[in-house]
Amino acid sequence: MGDAYLAPTVEVSGECAAQQVSPDGASLWLVAADLAAGTELSWGTEHGDEAVYVRSGSLTIEGRVCPADGAVIVEAGVAATATAESDASIVHVGPADPSPPSDGLRGPAESAGRGVRVVGPDGLWATVDDTQRTRFFSDASSSTNRLWLLATDRPQYFESSAHSHSQDELIHVLRGEIRVGRRVVGEGDTLWVAADRRYKLYSGGDGVHFINYRRDASVMTSPNYDAPLLEAGEATNMTWVNDTR
Repeated sequence: MGDAYLAPTVEVSGECAAQQVSPDGASLWLVAADLAAGTELSWGTEHGDEAVYVRSGSLTIEGRVCPADGAVIVEAGVAATATAESDASIVHVGPADPSPPSDGLRGPAESAGRGVRVVGPDGLWATVDDTQRTRFFSDASSSTNRLWLLATDRPQYFESSAHSHSQDELIHVLRGEIRVGRRVVGEGDTLWVAADRRYKLYSGGDGVHFINYRRDASVMTSPNYDAPLLEAGEATNMTWVNDTR
């Protein structure tokens, strides 16, 4: 593995193999990386709200451990260093514009009190039953960030309604596949969907596990709802879990 890392806001010390898995010129970026044990990722202060989802292994940051299937939220302008305690596989997401959003549904986040948030595998909000394990690691409702990051694991075939979201989004497939029109998005691939673009997705027969990232709070427009639905834990009747570390 080499020492190149493709996230524009991070310096790496150690060995890693990284690949950008998002479109060039998009408003959001996503990097998938394998880190050797001991590799450090360091943020300066010139960045927006970012998140690192840990696929395998673990990261330590500010004395806290983020295990596999958890996420680290590095809020805008916060300097931090994360270390891979063992070989680790991660998905790192962030906005192309380092300025925190100020005109979204929830307005600007407060700058005082920003820091690093570590959320374990159970998430902050969750819906867990026989058909899904869906967790918010951040739903843009914090007083100090507007990042939106959700993971959903569907063990069986899944089909969404035709719908749209008010924010650009990246959907990164961790297991299985999804189909949107003629496109098939497989494990390790990322689907980019522009704000207000109507679409419908289908999983493969064995279901799908993916993460969904957006820069700011959003609403979903769907025939299933009489009005646009705010996409957040409480608004969608999820359970408050608060697996913070």
